[in-house]
Amino acid sequence: MAQNAKIAGLTDELVQSILQFDPATNRQAYKRAKDLAARGLRGYQYARTNQFDVRSKFAGFDEKCRVKGRDDLADALQLRLQELQGHTNKFKPEFLSLLLQLADRPLENTRVEALDLLRPPSPPPQLTWNEILEEDPYSDDEIWKDIDYAVESSGDEQVDQGRKKQKKEPSTPATSIDEDDTYDPEACVESIDTSLVPAVEEAQFWTSQSAEDGVKSEITELQAMRETLFMLAGLQTSLYLIDKERCNVRVNTRFNLSHAIPSTVDHLLSQFATIGTKLLRLRKWTRRPSTLPLVQTFEAAVRERLLDYDRQLSTLQRRYLVPDSPIPVSLVALSSEFRHVSEQILCLSQVVSDVEPRLLVNPFSHLEELFNQTTVAQMALQKANFDFFSTMLFDCLRTYLKPIRRWMESGELGANDETFFVFENDSGSDVASMWHDRYVLRRDAQNELRSPSFLQPAASKIFNTGKSVVFLKELGYGHTLLDNLEAEPPLDHRSVCGESDGVPLSPFPELFNAGFEKWIRSKYSLASTSLRTHLFDGQGLMRVLETFQALYLGSNGAVFSNFANAIFERMDSGHRGWNDRYMLTELARIIYSDVFPAQDAERIVVRSSKPKDQGRSVRGLAAVTIDYSLHWSLTNILQRSSMPLYQQLHAALLQSYRAKYLLQRCRPSPRSHSRTQHKTNLSTSRLVYKLHHRLTWFTDLLRSYYTETVIAFTTGDMVAAMQKAQDIDQMADVHVRYVARLQERALLSPDLKPINRAVVEVLDLSVLLAQTIGEMDGEVRGRGKGGERTRPSVPRKKSSANLLDKAQLEHLDTDTEDEGEHGDDDDDDDDAAAAAERRKARREKHRSPAEALLSIDNELARLLPFITAGLRSVGRVGAEPLWEQFAERLEWEGKRDRY
Repeated sequence: MAQNAKIAGLTDELVQSILQFDPATNRQAYKRAKDLAARGLRGYQYARTNQFDVRSKFAGFDEKCRVKGRDDLADALQLRLQELQGHTNKFKPEFLSLLLQLADRPLENTRVEALDLLRPPSPPPQLTWNEILEEDPYSDDEIWKDIDYAVESSGDEQVDQGRKKQKKEPSTPATSIDEDDTYDPEACVESIDTSLVPAVEEAQFWTSQSAEDGVKSEITELQAMRETLFMLAGLQTSLYLIDKERCNVRVNTRFNLSHAIPSTVDHLLSQFATIGTKLLRLRKWTRRPSTLPLVQTFEAAVRERLLDYDRQLSTLQRRYLVPDSPIPVSLVALSSEFRHVSEQILCLSQVVSDVEPRLLVNPFSHLEELFNQTTVAQMALQKANFDFFSTMLFDCLRTYLKPIRRWMESGELGANDETFFVFENDSGSDVASMWHDRYVLRRDAQNELRSPSFLQPAASKIFNTGKSVVFLKELGYGHTLLDNLEAEPPLDHRSVCGESDGVPLSPFPELFNAGFEKWIRSKYSLASTSLRTHLFDGQGLMRVLETFQALYLGSNGAVFSNFANAIFERMDSGHRGWNDRYMLTELARIIYSDVFPAQDAERIVVRSSKPKDQGRSVRGLAAVTIDYSLHWSLTNILQRSSMPLYQQLHAALLQSYRAKYLLQRCRPSPRSHSRTQHKTNLSTSRLVYKLHHRLTWFTDLLRSYYTETVIAFTTGDMVAAMQKAQDIDQMADVHVRYVARLQERALLSPDLKPINRAVVEVLDLSVLLAQTIGEMDGEVRGRGKGGERTRPSVPRKKSSANLLDKAQLEHLDTDTEDEGEHGDDDDDDDDAAAAAERRKARREKHRSPAEALLSIDNELARLLPFITAGLRSVGRVGAEPLWEQFAERLEWEGKRDRY
């Protein structure tokens, strides 16, 4: 009842929170809503499975099996379902539903042949009398043998004692079977030699009570030696006081040796106590619990060395307890021998004391310390210490190699493994950046790699091998690695240091690096080679790079020129939709389909935006960009961050092609100049030819520098380096350096922006010259017989005279807009240059063609020396010979100026 009341109260609260009105205002609606909620919340003890739904699912699965060609599986399932119909059980739908939920891709994982294993074994054949007689035949004598009815029965068990006594003795002699195997207990007790009891009591020197009177007890040197060995083994003794809580061992001053000087004995025993204190701390450390596998392995290795050390102590004890021959008993001799025996274990105790406070922060600090101790022992030519620490290092390293092996072989990481230096940064990252973003190296606050220092030189190979395996799995080739894994070479003391009697001559770090490199190569070579083969052969990496060279860098000059001329023709047509991205994309695909396969041409996408200062500057061509769709595996090498640089280089080439295109179509006509002799003198005509020649020469020189020098040499170095790259990191690094080198050599880097701006201004002078020559030709063609002027025939180009009246009306508004634009573009160099170009164009509206030519000549005379001086300056600083060569070629024309 309490449960029902609680449910009713909760139902009221639920209904009131949903309806949001007072129940008193509409009791009937509130009661209906409460009934609906109570009916929906009514509890059931068991939720039964819909048997019809289960039956329909099995029917659907049967149909699916037959459609997929697994009639054998469908027939076997139908046969067993028919057998189940004869069994009645109310939970049969639940059982069948559970089987459906447990099914894991039955079409791929089920083998009908495995059903034969479920058949019960056939029962053995019925035993017949013939088989019994064949094994145990009987004879006629046994069948007709008389039965002895005089055999004793249970009724004859009670026989009087007198009759038993009259039992006759056997006539045959007794045998070993008749002997009684019981013994008399008294025969097992040996007699005690009571004369030995005083000797035993005398040997128990700790029972002496002389200390109560302040007198020290005298013990023999043999007793002191035995007590010392017991103490070193971690046992409680009377000669030494052991405080296990504080890990301290002190000499008990209650005992002394009568035949030795007390100070000498105390000093010797104190040395043993100091050693015992170190060993006691080491033993206590091995008993503390630890959760990290690396530390547990270290503790197990320490316990194993302590066990070997205890065996050596037992050997010493046996020598004095049961000597094979008479030996001298001397604490001094024991101390000298013990120093040799305990040298390694005491060094290990010091190592544990040093690394114990660091293990919580650095769980593999013990590996680094063992590595250092091994190196120091080799330098000191201590063979025993070298073997001791080297063997222990490889024993502890075996645990650390487990996650490395799992990562390099299967590309898997342990759950919450903080000791491994690789971790998954973003499991849901895009596969296009999987190599660079999904897995990262674990680093500490000082940006140091979280791994043993002696393994850090090989960390990159370990990291890349695991990523290569993951990459191949994503490509669907992960099974090839598991099938072709070669045998793993051993990595232990014997394989690394050899079996020589002395210390190896080669330094231990070099020996370890060589052995570890061999161990890594067994996994790295297969993964990197397989991935490289799939990228070069399967995904066509080099073919895509050749496509980029033709598409962005103009390696095929004829096709690139056709595409550029098609864009220029659309620009000069005067239509607003010349930069429609769909039209430009289709145009690019049609042009490049002559040199690209059809599937590659379909990946080209042209994007465009509204250009600034269309027609007056070549900067507007940067609004046309080309994208190329890549497979996700190649985007990990040709990263997205490199695409803007390709597009920047493409825009620079288009700008040079644009200047050349305009200069070719505005060649001065002698006929037109002869008609204008009344307006222009001979010097103006010569200036036109001079500027046209110099700008054409500069444009050709710039295009030659871009294509034949920068792109050709840089691409050749990139192809050679890419062929030698072993993994994606090296390939991506080669491509990043290649694109950065192209940007720098093409004068497009941020540091060379002043020089590039000057180059673009020279190209803009070509545009201005073409417009000026067009205006001059338009004036001649525009004059009719009546002396009236008509509009020039060149599209988009307007004469300066036609712009004067409009400029006067819009002068006030344009100046205001220019000030606002200039203020907003202070942080953007490109926008600032565009704003300056617009102001410059407005000033040019008021100039005559002759004045425009003089301005072009003056600007060209100013810009060319600036470009050559800048190239020589940065060439000396950056040690780039290509800049020096380009500057030499630019100065060659200036030295032979004949105008």
